Amino acid sequence: MKTKSEFHSKGWITKMVCMNMIAVLAFSSCDKSNDDPVTNTDPLSQKEEVKKGQLNGQSITYVKKDGLNFFQGDIVLSDQQVSEDGVANKGGASFSRWPSGRIYYTVAGNMGSINANKITSAINEYNSKTNTQWVLRTNQSNYVEFIFGSATGSDGWAHIGYQGGKQTISLDQYISVGSVIHEMGHTVGLYHEHCRKDRDQYLSIQWANIQDGQAYNFNIYSSGTDIGPFNINSVMMYWPNSYSKNGLPTIKRANNTTFTYNRTGFTTGDINTINAMYP
Repeated sequence: MKTKSEFHSKGWITKMVCMNMIAVLAFSSCDKSNDDPVTNTDPLSQKEEVKKGQLNGQSITYVKKDGLNFFQGDIVLSDQQVSEDGVANKGGASFSRWPSGRIYYTVAGNMGSINANKITSAINEYNSKTNTQWVLRTNQSNYVEFIFGSATGSDGWAHIGYQGGKQTISLDQYISVGSVIHEMGHTVGLYHEHCRKDRDQYLSIQWANIQDGQAYNFNIYSSGTDIGPFNINSVMMYWPNSYSKNGLPTIKRANNTTFTYNRTGFTTGDINTINAMYP
């Protein structure tokens, strides 16, 4: 589930480059019924371990699962980024943007034609509407590989920003094109919109409806830079019911009304945020 310019990498720019961040994709995993990557967990996966760490000098809570560090559900942080030595800018900001806005990529051979077509559609959106350019890899050493996740799921996850070497975007069989765009947003350096520093002016977090032990996914990430105005329609927003324990909304507008989740594609705010990050 997946938001937008300096970089939040949170440490970069959140659109915070919490970019209007699409929603969380969940590392927990998405709700298969609504394509919310931030709701369920795979019972066949290794046990999740909730841990504390540092991201750009801010204390965070994340999940260690299958050897990866998941933040806000679908964002994967490197071991260096979550280092607990408290060194500011140890993570995102020190990696941050992709050089010249060029992101080289490859697609795993087992991806399948359906998801391969979705990847092509999402890449066309980035290449035609933003200043980033996703280019098919030849022999570049710094690149992203799209890998196939669950054959029954509808969510995904991605490493955040440019880290160097091989990075990954994982996509389940039934993920939507909009959620592919969301995951790619994390790769360019966007965090989730609901974690912006100014979010409480626009959102009301329904803490009583959040699954036990999952409240940390709704914490404000204050070490990033918010770019542009808050955008509730951002492709980087969480679903209204993300991590709900009772089917009721976990996120509402500040006036206590509900909102409709956007997972169709970029908003103008998303595009402006990315282009501010990659002028």
